Amino acid sequence: MSLGERSALEGILSALEPSVSIEIGTLKGGSLERVAAHSEIVHSFDLRFDRDVGRDRFPNVVFHEGDSHVLLRETLEQLAREGTNLDFALVDGDHSGPGVRQDLGDLLSSPCTQRTVILLHDTLNERVRAGVRDVDLERDKVTHVELDFVVGQVWGGGPFDHDFWGGLGLVLTGWDVRPAPKNARPLYDAADVFATFRRTVADRGEIERPRYGELAELERQLADARAAMQLMERSLSWRLTAPLRRAKGAVRRS
Repeated sequence: MSLGERSALEGILSALEPSVSIEIGTLKGGSLERVAAHSEIVHSFDLRFDRDVGRDRFPNVVFHEGDSHVLLRETLEQLAREGTNLDFALVDGDHSGPGVRQDLGDLLSSPCTQRTVILLHDTLNERVRAGVRDVDLERDKVTHVELDFVVGQVWGGGPFDHDFWGGLGLVLTGWDVRPAPKNARPLYDAADVFATFRRTVADRGEIERPRYGELAELERQLADARAAMQLMERSLSWRLTAPLRRAKGAVRRS
């Protein structure tokens, strides 16, 4: 995860302090360290766990090694039978469209996610995003969806040149979220914006960049003009002629 993604994860966990959490996709255990630090119990799912990821390092984690598409559903059914609410879930396992669709779909279909914060990693990636969009997010229990909660990045160079990776999506169930005003301006989807950038690069077109130097110079000129205006308004002559200016204004309005 990028620094921004890690910061967002830490912020949510610090505010939520979940009792029961789930992480799908653990790898080296970097994000699991933070999830476990803030949770009472964590259920971690991965096809195979690294040798450094175990109960010695994570005493409050239950490890489920194997296919998450089988094991996750079984664990959710167990939590539901126990009447346990799942407070937090991080989905970062199978990055195929069908895999993401099943992981998120299983979470949302479970009775134990009545009030849950779900973070989805790599939501800028086309396959991940397609899997998320294939899930019914209009169901009543879902109160907020924000696929660009943290925006991902386009890789430059190497084997993943121009690939979309990173980004955190947010799905809330059961949380009261203030709806956007009806007259709110629509936002461009980050994936669409980055796709336009990639097409421009592929066509060897010139990328239009913000003219930072010109903007900075205009802001300096504006600041100088405001400073000059303040000096003029504080001057003795400006204060002495104030009644005359008010009188002229009254004449114009009459």
